[in-house]
Amino acid sequence: MDTNSLINRLMRVIRFDTSVYREIAADPNALSQALIIVVASVIISSLGSISSAMQISSDVIVIASFFISSIIGGLIGFVLFSLLAAVIAKNLFQGKTDFREMARTLGFTYIFQTIGVLGLIPCLGALIALVGTIVTIVAAVIALRESAEFDTTKAVITAVVAGLAVLAINACIGFMLGSLLAAIGLVGA
Repeated sequence: MDTNSLINRLMRVIRFDTSVYREIAADPNALSQALIIVVASVIISSLGSISSAMQISSDVIVIASFFISSIIGGLIGFVLFSLLAAVIAKNLFQGKTDFREMARTLGFTYIFQTIGVLGLIPCLGALIALVGTIVTIVAAVIALRESAEFDTTKAVITAVVAGLAVLAINACIGFMLGSLLAAIGLVGA
């Protein structure tokens, strides 16, 4: 992997250079770069969730479980969002994209999620992490627009529909896992 290419692309994403997304979309080799960014960003931003976990419990196992589930949820959320965005863009708006292309471009937008690590800062950290999420959403809309080659309105609709679907799926999975853990806890008691 070309580290210089990765750094150059990341700097262009951070500067909101929209041309970088078409370049990434056209480069099948950029998928490994995007996945590295996603995994690193999800791990870094999940560190910010530790302060939330510590407010719930001081048990190391609970905190570690919260951290690990945050990482797994972030990775699953990325895959689901990329898949749903590609399907919606292609089928609803005749966008010129597919799952791999969408995963490449959206993966680079995850660089803004690293701001989530500031969630460790008491009081102000959660607000700063929220700003990181908002910036990620803006970058995702740009990535959607550029990779699917359609207008901003279609990109926003695609992002909203795919994002709401991912939230609903994650809520269902969380409810099922929570119910399972509660049942195991009740059986063990």
